[in-house]
Amino acid sequence: MTLYLDVIWFLNFCIDYVLISLTAYVLKRNASKKRILLASLLASSYVILIVYPELMVFSQPLVKFILSIAIMITAFGFKRIRFVVKNVAMFYFVSFVTGGGIFALHYFMQSDAVIMNGVITTKSTGMGDPVSWLFVAAGVPALWYFSKKRVDDITVEKMDSNSLVKVKISIGEKIIYANGLIDTGNKLYDPISKMPVMVLDMNIHSSEFPEAIQSAAKDVMSIGTEENDHPWISRLRIVPYRSVGHQQFLACLKPDRIEIEKDEIAVCSPPGLVGLSWTSLSSEGQFDAIVHPKMYLQHVQAS
Repeated sequence: MTLYLDVIWFLNFCIDYVLISLTAYVLKRNASKKRILLASLLASSYVILIVYPELMVFSQPLVKFILSIAIMITAFGFKRIRFVVKNVAMFYFVSFVTGGGIFALHYFMQSDAVIMNGVITTKSTGMGDPVSWLFVAAGVPALWYFSKKRVDDITVEKMDSNSLVKVKISIGEKIIYANGLIDTGNKLYDPISKMPVMVLDMNIHSSEFPEAIQSAAKDVMSIGTEENDHPWISRLRIVPYRSVGHQQFLACLKPDRIEIEKDEIAVCSPPGLVGLSWTSLSSEGQFDAIVHPKMYLQHVQAS
């Protein structure tokens, strides 16, 4: 059997680079490309070592673990033991996920290539054939993209679930309940009173507001130009905001009280406004209000 050691090494070098880069991405490590390249070079050298029978000692689990530590220190440096252990653990996790994906595709596509312990091997020949090498070369980047996207999705879902709250808005005798999302990117304030503004989805809550308020929310510039004796009209405010480079205006209502409940603890937010938006806030219906972070961070205990 012809053994193209340079091809095997180069392909493993590329795969190691992908695995280390994905590890850095998941852990949010600011590693330079130079360090990742050096770490990939060290990791791929393992392939050359296990080719020679007299160097089979490098296939022992303890040696592999020590090599993994050296790879992670090369890539991310050494700050403390816990830092290194976390890097090594994530490196193994990423390797197992990617290797498992290749293993699954192997049986699905009937290819004989699989990643074992960070080294590409095969079920039959041990080193594969051109078709299996092409399969691995194309499969690993695809799995990297899929894994990266899933990490992003999980991060967003975790962030959203941790930021979801229950909102209780009191306006006179009326009480409106909503599911809110505390959005740290919400910087909307009333420029006059400096009160923070939370945004309520009127597509869901319009029936809880009188017709006069619904009309004002749809046509902001009509506020104050039409006579109406509804008691809520005096609560209306117009707040400017920027959207996609354009200056727009949002109709806001001043409630008597806003309560926010998170982890079964209810708090009363500082004075704020409720923006009435006809734009859907969540395509999946997870929340129907966007809460200004200061409404929760600068709260007092609700009685």
